[in-house]
Amino acid sequence: MRDFISIIVSVDQLKYTKKCVESIRKYTPEFHEMIFVINGFKAGKVKWIKELINKNRNYRLIKGNENVPLIKSCNDAIRTASGNHIVLIKDHVVVADGWLSGMLECINSAPAAGIVGPMTNNSNGAQNVIDADYGSIDRLEEYAGTFRQRNRHRYVPSRVIGGFCMLFKRDLVEKIGLLDESFRAGSFEDKDFCLRAALEGHRNLIAGDVFVHQYGSKSFVENGTNYDSTKSNDKKLFAEKWSGIDAQSPLGKKLLTLNIMEKAGELYQKGEIGNAVDMLLKGIGHCPDDERLYHTLSKILIDAKQFKDALDVLNEMKPDNQDVKRLELTGYCKEGLELHEEAEECADRVLSLNSGSASTLNLKGILAYKRGEEREAKTFFNRAIESDQGYGEPYTNLGTLKWDLGQEEEALNLFERGFILSPTVTGIITTYHSAIASLGEFRRAEPVFREANALHPHNERLKLLLIDIFIQQGKYDAAMKEIEDVMVAFAIDDGFISAALRVRDILGLKEINKTSGEKGTVSLCMIVKNEEEDLAKCLRSVKPVVDEMIVVDTGSTDRTRDIARVFGAKVYDFKWTDDFSEARNFSISKASGNWIFLLDADEVISSLDYGYFRAIVRKSSSKPGAYSFVTRNYMTRANTVGWIANDGRYDLEEAADGWIPSFKVRLFQNESHIRFEYPVHEMVEPSLVRGGIAVMKSNMPIHHYGKLNKEKSDCKGEAYYHIGRKKLDEMGHDAVAVRELAIQAGLLKKWEEAIELWQRLIGIQPKTPEAFVNMGTAYWHLGKYDHALSAAKRAIELAPHMNESSYNYAICELHLGNAGQAISVLEDLLDRSPGYLPAQFMLTAAYCCDGRREKGLEGFEKLGKTNMGPGLAISCHELAKGLISAQRIEYAILLLDAAMESKNINKDVLALFSECLEMRKCAA
Repeated sequence: MRDFISIIVSVDQLKYTKKCVESIRKYTPEFHEMIFVINGFKAGKVKWIKELINKNRNYRLIKGNENVPLIKSCNDAIRTASGNHIVLIKDHVVVADGWLSGMLECINSAPAAGIVGPMTNNSNGAQNVIDADYGSIDRLEEYAGTFRQRNRHRYVPSRVIGGFCMLFKRDLVEKIGLLDESFRAGSFEDKDFCLRAALEGHRNLIAGDVFVHQYGSKSFVENGTNYDSTKSNDKKLFAEKWSGIDAQSPLGKKLLTLNIMEKAGELYQKGEIGNAVDMLLKGIGHCPDDERLYHTLSKILIDAKQFKDALDVLNEMKPDNQDVKRLELTGYCKEGLELHEEAEECADRVLSLNSGSASTLNLKGILAYKRGEEREAKTFFNRAIESDQGYGEPYTNLGTLKWDLGQEEEALNLFERGFILSPTVTGIITTYHSAIASLGEFRRAEPVFREANALHPHNERLKLLLIDIFIQQGKYDAAMKEIEDVMVAFAIDDGFISAALRVRDILGLKEINKTSGEKGTVSLCMIVKNEEEDLAKCLRSVKPVVDEMIVVDTGSTDRTRDIARVFGAKVYDFKWTDDFSEARNFSISKASGNWIFLLDADEVISSLDYGYFRAIVRKSSSKPGAYSFVTRNYMTRANTVGWIANDGRYDLEEAADGWIPSFKVRLFQNESHIRFEYPVHEMVEPSLVRGGIAVMKSNMPIHHYGKLNKEKSDCKGEAYYHIGRKKLDEMGHDAVAVRELAIQAGLLKKWEEAIELWQRLIGIQPKTPEAFVNMGTAYWHLGKYDHALSAAKRAIELAPHMNESSYNYAICELHLGNAGQAISVLEDLLDRSPGYLPAQFMLTAAYCCDGRREKGLEGFEKLGKTNMGPGLAISCHELAKGLISAQRIEYAILLLDAAMESKNINKDVLALFSECLEMRKCAA
């Protein structure tokens, strides 16, 4: 049956729509209809589209209400579409010759193909072509044609296909349903649709030989839509939809298997074969009947030439003489073990079941080659190519035959073809690289390797060979950029660092030219010790916006110093004196920039803020200046006072579910009188005040991950505390030093010492609400609720609108058995701060304790839709333990019972609930 294609165009900006439609009409000879989707009445757009429809009987318009998500109108179009294939395309896309035929070839290349999308110039992820150098849209046709010819039949598996252009069969929609209309931002409905396809066993593919142009997703910017807010909401919806699924349910098992296979594949490409194998074995233990896990594990082991282990895995599967995939893999294991006759038997069995098995025809060719029957081997390799033109191994094997005959140019062409099609297969990668090294064809191979790296960013071997290609051509700057990426993404060894340092020696350090007179130069100043886990990520994030990097090492015994040197930093040794200010001042004494910028090794800045940062330092001013930055201290616990949920603005940098803010001067002009004070939690603010230098607030956050590594964070905290305690007597009644030490004591749960220090601060500064808030927190952690209540009341007197004051007061009332009073306080608090999640949780708990069960369950339902949702069971368990300590057993029972009914359950909740019932029974 002839294919009929329904092309659904989402209309937004008419100037783009016209170019998009013109290109489709020009380059789509396939039998098709075009359905235009538009929301709201936009006179100019509707008039132009209607004129087009009047001239083309296969064109239609679906017009939705402007208050309804565009996704709904797209779904209406899919429902009414007549084609057996459907294309969804945004109007900012321009296509070229072969666009649709190429995607149809891709979707028909595999029976399990699900959703297909093209490559492009303006996208995130694997579909983006990094060096699309056609310059002007007028040259798109020429570029796309060359691109298609060079990458013919390249098909790349990818869970997510960008919604700017996607092709799928109608029967896929009948199987998995339409786009989810809950989403609004224009990206997560695509992720959701692709995930549902993958869960049903489909392979989503990038048609790697098709290129389309994108002007970029303009609609949200030009229409004034709050895209960040909408995207954040969609991200939460997506997380809620796909988290918390019962792992034993059919859907849960599918999702687990899919995630395990993808993660294991990523680990293997990173060179972590042991971790990949362990992950797949655990998956098999959880889903022992899912043959895909066995196949994936055996393929990894075969690629690693661990043939015996791979065969053992296959033999663990249930016997099935009709399982073609298992027979194919068994044949390759036997061939690797030199059991050629048995391998031949496996291959013949497969071909009797599927005469077009390209993998098996390739195996037959390998076996013939090993017998010395090169003509027969060539025949089998050619038959494998005819059966599947997107399969790279037979091209490489044919190239080996040509190489043996001395036909090096023809061999290289075949090696390159095999590499383009299958660039993650170890044998194919090494064969192609060896050939170009032998022939000195590094310049030719560079764009091929660059594109393979972009398509497969987790493959360590590809990255290392690309570095070698750059070095062989003397392109040391390009090599260093890749080296820095490797140091962030992969586990590195001493040999790699030694090689990287040789490249750095050639390039020299990152320095400021003092004779240039350039203004707005920035010196990054850091103090470090044993930071090899984090330092590379930090330096890579900040390097584009600083002019030199000063790293002061206070006694590292790991590879910290070498990592800093690889990135071009100037590294200085400093003998540790238990004084952070002294070390900081030493670092800034080495700086030659106009500005000083401070980071710690476990912090990064986002590329989204580069422009903002550059604007600050380049702004001319007659007076010295300084800037305070908010630090996002990412934490896993959502019920910590002051915790703020992630908002999705910083997709790449956000970690855990949220963060605690702290503020610190990070950027100031390089003036000799600006120096740090205090040995612990060092501060530059006092010298700024004395110098009359205004501190301005920056809108750019610093992303801090140190608190996610509890062991390391606790170790650092203990060290800071002991140094601070030691130095406190020397500093007398310094309020800043006392405050910092009190905070540190609280973080380390040294509650008695924290209370003593906060009382000491109150002696110096009696009207400090923060002291009473934190002292109250320490008291209720010690179970001294009357004392905690008194401290909370005093905090409210001093700062009635301070959220933490009211929050602490409510916690005390709850633990003292006054749930009704706690509810009153929390309701008032949430009236003025409705987004304060810790208070929302505590109010929900108080409703439960007060016997207002329905209100409590309603609260749990609302909290489940926030970033606090995944941690609710933990929060309920912790609060219930505190209530038990306060002898509020009945409150704990009511809370845990509601937690279980609202499905916020874990083994700790169940165990504690049983203990509570036993306590009540004993007390009766």
